[in-house]
Amino acid sequence: MTNLLKAEKTINFPNNVSYKARMSLEIMMQIESAIGTSFLKVAQRLSSGELTLTEIITIITLSIRGGGNNIEEKDIRKLVSEMGLTNAIAMTGDLLTLALAESDSGNLSDEEKKSES
Repeated sequence: MTNLLKAEKTINFPNNVSYKARMSLEIMMQIESAIGTSFLKVAQRLSSGELTLTEIITIITLSIRGGGNNIEEKDIRKLVSEMGLTNAIAMTGDLLTLALAESDSGNLSDEEKKSES
């Protein structure tokens, strides 16, 4: 299930494990900081096959944490290992697309509106 107004998406892993992920502006900024490049370049690197597995796991982890889940990167590594690299890349692409759609819509959460003031 996807909620574009909140940039939220339920992501499903093997063995009926699912988490709500959120790609807010704050999460996008955390991804930029963790990877060391702009968000658009992150998306470009994914589409050109230049994003590392470590970076993919970081993006998935931060988005799930943004969805209100307390999860460790090692847990995501295990889930990605079970689902396979191709599925992890597709999942990351879905999350980046969700984030870009959210940022294009101009919708900010109440917290983000407060921090901008």
